Amino acid sequence: MQIYTNERAYACARGIMQLITFTIPKTDTFDVGQTLDCGQVFRYVKTENGFRVYALNHVAYIEERADEYVVECDDKEFFLKYFDFDTDYAYIQSMVQDGGFVSDAIEFGKGIHILRQDPVESIFSFIISQNNHIPRIKGIIERICDALGEDMGAYHAFPSVEKLASAGVEFYTSIGAGYRAEYLDRVAKTLVGEDVNSWKSLSTPDLRAKLLSLHGVGRKVADCALLFGFGRFDVFPVDTWIKKIYEDEFEGAAPEKMSELLVQKYGKYAGFVQQWVFYYKRVKKV
Repeated sequence: MQIYTNERAYACARGIMQLITFTIPKTDTFDVGQTLDCGQVFRYVKTENGFRVYALNHVAYIEERADEYVVECDDKEFFLKYFDFDTDYAYIQSMVQDGGFVSDAIEFGKGIHILRQDPVESIFSFIISQNNHIPRIKGIIERICDALGEDMGAYHAFPSVEKLASAGVEFYTSIGAGYRAEYLDRVAKTLVGEDVNSWKSLSTPDLRAKLLSLHGVGRKVADCALLFGFGRFDVFPVDTWIKKIYEDEFEGAAPEKMSELLVQKYGKYAGFVQQWVFYYKRVKKV
């Protein structure tokens, strides 16, 4: 009997996945590692020479080489959109340079792209992220996918809202979701029958209000879903790292007010700045 040492070889041998191979040149404004490790996404695994990335029911195996990334995936167009290659990051970086902290943050994390994630997957991921740390967040999401997601042969897809709604509070408690178990259960039940993708037509304030109406979703989770799940770059999620950066500039400002002031400051590029300064502060600890 053939023994397969990784899911890719196993799936391909069984004919489960038909993988497409293509390359992405390395540039100053795209780095896979920085993009995945900046706190915006949780369904990925660091491998010996690259990354394994899951999104909805898709998978990509990314090998890092000296001057390029070799990508094997089930859907090339999906992942080109997912990694946001339609946005001119060099231009945006040039528009927000300040000769100070933001410029230093850009120089440190200039390879970060904001991923174009599925709205529902993003909402649930950031509910799980509340008062949590990344390894635990990733573990909870993985257990949800393994138990409820469609079996793709070599991995499990992110579940439908119907599957998420059918699991029950007890299931979410059993996989370590803690107090978030009730939030996950109630949000899933609320979203059954909803066309969440249609929410993209709403204005940012109306979409935020829609998200805040979901049980257990506060301002930070709503803004993370807006930025990472709905592609609204005119938001600036505020957490403890962001508060540390701007507490002197906006002394005494509550997180919601600080977020509003930062959007006023950076406008339509606010979400991009948030990722650069967040990553710089968290990793560099400046």
